[in-house]
Amino acid sequence: MFALVGVLALGGCAKKNMMSSTESGGKAQAGAAATTEGGPGGSGGSMGESGSAPLQGFSKSPSEEAVKPPTPPMVAKADTAEIAARQAREAAKRQLTDIYFAYDKWALSNEGMKNLAQNADLLRQNPTVKILIEGHCDERGSREYNMVLGEKRAQETRRYLESLGVKNTVAVTSYGKERPVCTDPDESCYWKNRRAHLVLEGER
Repeated sequence: MFALVGVLALGGCAKKNMMSSTESGGKAQAGAAATTEGGPGGSGGSMGESGSAPLQGFSKSPSEEAVKPPTPPMVAKADTAEIAARQAREAAKRQLTDIYFAYDKWALSNEGMKNLAQNADLLRQNPTVKILIEGHCDERGSREYNMVLGEKRAQETRRYLESLGVKNTVAVTSYGKERPVCTDPDESCYWKNRRAHLVLEGER
């Protein structure tokens, strides 16, 4: 009897030990599975159920990069003297008037002297402006004669400007009858061609 009871007791203990080992192994496997699910790639662990845990190694408010405006292109400063000279030329160009002459004459008329006085006032205000005086004639007479007559008209115009105190540089030339402004064969047209024309430097 005692031997039979001992065998049964040993069998019960072995069965209990096997059940304990099986339960421990299951718990270990469950723990391993839980560890795998809660790892960095799973939905558990420190991320929580919603995955809202802050990322590590990143600043919540990174400083904004300072954006510098583009450097403006270099603009060359305009020469003020050149600007003033150009403005003076434009003003003189608008106001200088032609001087007209009688047929076959180079002497200035009263009207011509009046117009030259106005031109002189303008030139005295702009003493750096250079002037070319062109002498012109109507179509009557030879080419050679009109070249000389045109030269005399230009020279008389310059002489009178100088007598009025004009200190500008003044040159003269003659085109005779080669550059008419009117070609009709009548006196009104001839009169327009008998003139001294004042040209600003660089405007020819």
